[in-house]
Amino acid sequence: MSSHPFAEIFPRLNIAVSDCLRGTECRYNGGHAQDDFINHELAKYADFRPFCPEAPVLGTPRETIRLVNVDGKIRVRGTRSERDVTDGIRAYNEKMIPKLLEQGIDGAVVKSRSPTCGLERIKIYRPSGEWFGSKDKMGQGLFTESLQQAAPQLAIEEEGRLQDAWLRENFMMRVFTTARWRVFLASEPSVADFQAFHRDHKYLLLSKSEADYREMGPIVAATTQANFSKQLSSYEIKLFEALAQRSKRGAVINVLDHIYGYFKKQLTASEKALFHEAVDEFREGIVPLIAVIKVLQQFLGHYGSDYLQTQVFFNPYPADLALRSKVTAYR
Repeated sequence: MSSHPFAEIFPRLNIAVSDCLRGTECRYNGGHAQDDFINHELAKYADFRPFCPEAPVLGTPRETIRLVNVDGKIRVRGTRSERDVTDGIRAYNEKMIPKLLEQGIDGAVVKSRSPTCGLERIKIYRPSGEWFGSKDKMGQGLFTESLQQAAPQLAIEEEGRLQDAWLRENFMMRVFTTARWRVFLASEPSVADFQAFHRDHKYLLLSKSEADYREMGPIVAATTQANFSKQLSSYEIKLFEALAQRSKRGAVINVLDHIYGYFKKQLTASEKALFHEAVDEFREGIVPLIAVIKVLQQFLGHYGSDYLQTQVFFNPYPADLALRSKVTAYR
């Protein structure tokens, strides 16, 4: 639908990424962990801000390291030499994380199972080198943990988890909307521009969290030139809270029904039947979301609606990422 204002022009993403995932040979064994999605699909739409907490501190190739619980404090030690490299890693994190955040990153993709970059389920060993699954907790890589503490609202995913269609769709929705917000803030917007941003994101936000959406409207409504920056800050908190919610099939169907309501009076009996059949099949996991969206776009093209024409929900990210084409992208 080329008349859609966001259909052709997507903001270029600014993504922090573990350098080994880009194919840089900076891993402990001198190799890389090149990731196809990052380098072939995401790269078309993103500028990457690489980081590697280990190579600059420990060199390449290097001894593998692990997290060790020493009297309740997490240390990073070599697995063979037991050399403690915590301070070097922490110094890198303290220098690099503010630098990434100053560059206005929209999200981060980190290396799974890495003691510095892993997002979850990173083993924390005992000083003896033992790890007991049932008794010893798992944590996050040191860099990723620090990044999350510095920017709790930031979308962070591991390359392995992005193989999951549902997690991938949610992550991309989040980073593209974050990028739109970043570009919007940089455009010296007016109060009217703010109202338009909120209006155009109505159905996208509703598909994420009706509760957050209901709280955002009054923030926009109460905005004046005098309290503009304060209201933008309040709105941003709610926006990122809403985006952090994973899409639920039920909430998405609710949005589809809302949109359908714009055309209900004009539709023929067979058009109505087509829509309801498509929604039922989406609900049952038979067809992907894009099938239902195409039906609604057909109605939009035929019957028109100025309000719907600008809804970002129809084109939240580039179509060729095919994020809505998999049945498993919604749960």
